[in-house]
Amino acid sequence: MKSRLAGAVRMALALGATSVAFSPVAFAQEGQNTEGAEAVEKISVTGSRIKRTDMESASPITVLTAQDLEAAGVPTIEKYIQALPAVNGSAQGSNVNNGSNGSATVSLRGLGSGRTLILVNGRRTAFSDLNSIPMSFVERVEVLRDGASTVYGSDAIAGVVNFITKRNFEGAEFVAQYDLSGKGDGETSKVAATVGTSNDKGNVVLSLEYTNRQPIGQKDRDFSECPLQDDGAGGVECWGSGTTAMGTWTSLTPGTTLKSMVVDPNTGEIRKLNGATDAYNFATTSYMVTPQEVFSINAAASYEVFDETTVFLEGGFTNRQSDQLMGPEGTFWGQIVTADHPDNPIGEELVINRRLTETGGRAFTQDFSDYRMVFGFEGFLDNGWAWDVSYNYARFVDARVDFGRANPKRFGNLTDPTKCAADALCPGLWNPFVMDSLTQAQLDYAFLPNSPVVRGTTKQLLANLTGDLGDFELPAGPVAWAVGIEKRWEDYLFQPDGAALIGEIYSVAGEKTEGQYDVTETYLELSVPLLADLPGVESLNLSAAVRRSDYNFLDAQTNTKIGLEYTPFDGLLIRATKADGFRAPSISELFAPQQESNLNYNEPCTKYATGTQSATVKANCAADGLPGDFELTSNQSSSIVGGNPDLQPEESESLTVGFVYTPDFIENFSVAVDYFDIEITNGIGTAGTSNIINGCYESANFSSPLCSLIVGAAAVDRVPYPTSPRRDVLGAMAGIMVTNANLATFETAGVDFDASYSMDMGEGSLKMRLDGTWLDKYNYVPFDGEEMIHLAGYYGEDQWENNVAAFSELRTNFTATYTAGDYSFTWMARFMMGTDDETVEDLAASDNTSNHAGSVVYHDIQGSYYMDNYTFTLGARNLFDKEPPYTTNNDDMNTLSSSYDTAGMYWYARVTAKF
Repeated sequence: MKSRLAGAVRMALALGATSVAFSPVAFAQEGQNTEGAEAVEKISVTGSRIKRTDMESASPITVLTAQDLEAAGVPTIEKYIQALPAVNGSAQGSNVNNGSNGSATVSLRGLGSGRTLILVNGRRTAFSDLNSIPMSFVERVEVLRDGASTVYGSDAIAGVVNFITKRNFEGAEFVAQYDLSGKGDGETSKVAATVGTSNDKGNVVLSLEYTNRQPIGQKDRDFSECPLQDDGAGGVECWGSGTTAMGTWTSLTPGTTLKSMVVDPNTGEIRKLNGATDAYNFATTSYMVTPQEVFSINAAASYEVFDETTVFLEGGFTNRQSDQLMGPEGTFWGQIVTADHPDNPIGEELVINRRLTETGGRAFTQDFSDYRMVFGFEGFLDNGWAWDVSYNYARFVDARVDFGRANPKRFGNLTDPTKCAADALCPGLWNPFVMDSLTQAQLDYAFLPNSPVVRGTTKQLLANLTGDLGDFELPAGPVAWAVGIEKRWEDYLFQPDGAALIGEIYSVAGEKTEGQYDVTETYLELSVPLLADLPGVESLNLSAAVRRSDYNFLDAQTNTKIGLEYTPFDGLLIRATKADGFRAPSISELFAPQQESNLNYNEPCTKYATGTQSATVKANCAADGLPGDFELTSNQSSSIVGGNPDLQPEESESLTVGFVYTPDFIENFSVAVDYFDIEITNGIGTAGTSNIINGCYESANFSSPLCSLIVGAAAVDRVPYPTSPRRDVLGAMAGIMVTNANLATFETAGVDFDASYSMDMGEGSLKMRLDGTWLDKYNYVPFDGEEMIHLAGYYGEDQWENNVAAFSELRTNFTATYTAGDYSFTWMARFMMGTDDETVEDLAASDNTSNHAGSVVYHDIQGSYYMDNYTFTLGARNLFDKEPPYTTNNDDMNTLSSSYDTAGMYWYARVTAKF
């Protein structure tokens, strides 16, 4: 024991003695309350395996406590983490309906969720879903805003979000919270219970949490109740999809003039489609906030089996039942109505795009289960070195069922008298020219559910050893080090529905995809005190790390990181890091099935004859055979998304330089400023639907390499436009390949800043905190040889999520909490600076109604009353009910739904009982 304490004292002098005095947060190991020499017990801070006495390091880290989460008033982790200023761009979450898989993700620096590593107690998960992490079990969150490939391996290019769960928990805590929007919908309920006990030998803690979120429909908010488009006079008008409820049809007779026609539902006359009156309003059957029901149970235990040797266990299970609802299926495949069909209005073979409103919409459901089990040992050697060995098993099973999916073959029988007569099961011919004309028998015949299963497993074996060099010390102090080895196995399976396997379900991947890989990694980390206790140099420490990763399908990679911590005088820390990064293709990026997704895009040919498009674009639109006043009813492309087994790894270089200052002359004040610069080469992502389309049309005679990514309507089983194979029969772009690929480069740079201050005020105390990020640069090249896209201060297509999102130059969160006696009051202001449309070359000359998404400040308030063992809390989020802005180029809901709050104001009440 004496050797262990001596080693601890040596490392404290090397790592913490100069900085712990002004570290905003300092912890004893696992929250122990100790005295004397025992008080220098250390923890591993995210971004390093070397144990330290404080939270400040060469790398910038944001530490969020359980109290911070409670003060935000959010019922789930998702909303809090996605609101951090260092987060930008798009991510999966409750605001995403079209294209959602039910999960919630986070994208540090806007570089994509796959470049942000999610950890639980420093270990990986199988599926990085924030829904699987219960708030009631979280002790703190450490957000590393720096590359960490040398410590954690692949995926930590943009940073790390490490959830530290409760371990030494005594007693019982019960929480109940109820949320309701200001419109009286979208109610969310949460109940949670955490119990724990400990003694001198060990501890155990158990946590259960249940949340239930009800949906909000797009029709339930004024700004989204109808798909809007510019009216050409500086305003907007209600529009929709050209796949209409009464059917939009085009004759297949060569040279016909009968294009985009309808049978008037009132008069029965044949006329041209009128988008303003005929277009289908898919908002009436689409969610704005998606519903989900999540249950989780988590436990952790440790027991000292021998002197200085402890066995520990962690276990977790989460079940999420989530669903999305979109507009009903349409006959996007190009439904042929034969000339001899008795209801054919022209007696010629034609193709009809009919919205199948009889189904009530396409429902996508997920029954997702996430399992996590950890078993390990940790302890100390006689010389004070710390060691740990653990095995982490994580697995997810996502059982999906989609309803309202069509069988095109059987639909073909319903509008072909000959085929229907030949099929004994055909319930009779269908008249697609009349709304709501499908009978129940026809629905049962031509529709079927799609029920694929996605499964993945991560197995991780870790061994770490950390300490110092014993009695050997440099003049400035002892050298600290950590070494370790990691073996990881990953596997993935997508098992399609049986009907999809034989091609009976439209627009559904019909091929089984699976794959697996393993990787062996070793690392070495050093912390070397160079100078100490000199004039102008209270301490100068060098940190360095190297990691070698050997994948069974890639060449071995070696990454390095170096950092400096300079303290010229007590209260000021100057820090810098430079790191190499490496990210292997993830298992899903390699093997996820390729399938169709209907993605919004910015149409280059809208009214091109009188528009401000370039001469090249106008020439290409004319070459497509489009009329000069061409206008779509819905700017959605049938794009192809999915994995790519030929992906290669991406590499990165990152730099951070900053300082932390806690002046003696201002008590309880601290400020930190950090510059970051990240460059990624051979980056994995997608070129982006709008980028591909507009880049192609900006090239003379469709000469850009991007044009090869437009494979056309036939590739997605749609009838092509008569004069352009790139478009479907309604004129929308079709067959856009946005599958994963190795792109050229990503570059982003900016400044993080935070400040905290606390003071006595009246009968209580006031605590204030400001966190912010200034985005100076966010550039990427979607395809080798193409022009660089600049997104800092603009909204444009997020290369990871394939939807339009804001990349705001400035995001800040300000929180003020006043506590006095039995009361506390919290006010939070969340600011996001406005952005402009990246796809518009000349904003001043543009005819678009809105090329700007305005700045916004969301105000949140909370009040709590403490009575014995109980806390009663009332609060409101988005207090002034800020609505999102309309943008001509939008993602969904007529706005940037993944960047702005769409639900509006929320009231909530919470009761907490602690015993």
